Amino acid sequence: MSAADGGAALTSGCASARTSRLRAPTRSMHMNDNSSESAWTTYESPLGTLTLTATGRGLRAVHFPDERTLTGRRPAAAASAHAQLAAIKKPQLPYSGPAGVKLEPIEADTTIRLSASPDSGWPTLKEFLAATGESLTVGLYDFTARHIATSVKASTAGKQLKLVLDHPPQNPTADQTDADTVADLRQALGERFDQAWALTRLDRDATAWIYPTSYHIKVAVRDHAALWLSSGNWNNSNQPDIDPIATPADAAIAPHRDRDWHVVIESPQLAAVFEEYILNDLSIAAAHNNPAEPAGPPLTPPPLSSTTTAKFSEFFPAQTIAGRIRIAPLLTPDPGVYAGAVKALIDGATKSLYMQFQYIELPRTTDAASQPFVDLVQAVIDRQRGGVDVKIILGGFETAGYLEQLQALGLNVVDNVKIQNNVHNKGIVADGQTVLVSSQNWSTDGTLFNRDAGVIIHSEAAAQYFQQIFLHDWEHLAAQRVKSD
Repeated sequence: MSAADGGAALTSGCASARTSRLRAPTRSMHMNDNSSESAWTTYESPLGTLTLTATGRGLRAVHFPDERTLTGRRPAAAASAHAQLAAIKKPQLPYSGPAGVKLEPIEADTTIRLSASPDSGWPTLKEFLAATGESLTVGLYDFTARHIATSVKASTAGKQLKLVLDHPPQNPTADQTDADTVADLRQALGERFDQAWALTRLDRDATAWIYPTSYHIKVAVRDHAALWLSSGNWNNSNQPDIDPIATPADAAIAPHRDRDWHVVIESPQLAAVFEEYILNDLSIAAAHNNPAEPAGPPLTPPPLSSTTTAKFSEFFPAQTIAGRIRIAPLLTPDPGVYAGAVKALIDGATKSLYMQFQYIELPRTTDAASQPFVDLVQAVIDRQRGGVDVKIILGGFETAGYLEQLQALGLNVVDNVKIQNNVHNKGIVADGQTVLVSSQNWSTDGTLFNRDAGVIIHSEAAAQYFQQIFLHDWEHLAAQRVKSD
């Protein structure tokens, strides 16, 4: 898990997950994209007790059917996330994408800029923003980094900025709140700034909802011709104001920040697809927003996260590729789009399947609504059984309870899964030939019902770029065992 989502330290009486058959947790906690409160969770294994300590905000419990708290209470039914959502009374609107826009693969001559955080993410995004000529259209989950807000203001002065923004709990690395960012941009750009709060069920400024938990997209479209797409938000943990390649001193900050993947794609045809979706979201949301929220008092400068990765062996500069490339746009909650395309990507892997996700959260029980997500996990297990080299890196809050569920389904969590702190990524590389860069977390809501965006890029050069970063993390930053006491 990441600084964007809080931090975690695992301690266990057993020396290695390889020697422990984990049982269901006595208490389990799971972090969303933003977190800052402290929590702990305890698991029992035949060899001892496993304790998870978490620091973050926006914490929510994930309960298993046979779970008991330390006082003996069974909280599963009353405290589930969806039970909490059901208690919120606001009308649900039916989802509809923009009329006439098809989510089909596009093959054309294009240029793609590849980058990852904390290595080269911010220098690449800053360059993208600075090239704005007339307009910027943005869909985001979180926008709380002052250095990015300053760059957006400078890049869009005298130009058009359109923004759809979620309203999550305040990120612990925030320089300012999302409301502060919106108020600042409105003051700077005036009538050239058009913004709406996304229609999520939890947002107090949305009077209706479409997305159950998050407007989780991370996309910016520049001048109707190029797009930036990422697994990471515009906050200090996902897009830190550092450049460890050009400034060696920044290497000390990098272990406190998140692993995310990003692409900048020069393609008017693809940019038009994503822009139409964001503009459609903006139009619908604007009709269901409360009056604008005023800016609040300045925030205390955030400290560095206490959750760190191991030392980076190297940092990877951004890379540009060009040629005739096939790219598939993926947006949820459009039915079948993400789940269908990603399952085909997984099913097609014959040699290697490398996955890096913040977490994999299987549902407690599988029903018709969650089945397409469970099918994705099962497809990974099928590749493992077929002899494919499956390697999975998960964030530090992939708890023992989640791993036990995956193990029960058939995933070899001992040999094929490692845990890495500060992972916010949601990416897949298949056979070193094709890569998924996306914002979809691997949960039922993340893969099926929230607003998220991704691309599958059929390019060996793009796949090899992200594969080298994945293998660096597998060898140097991720671990197959929990930390000793």
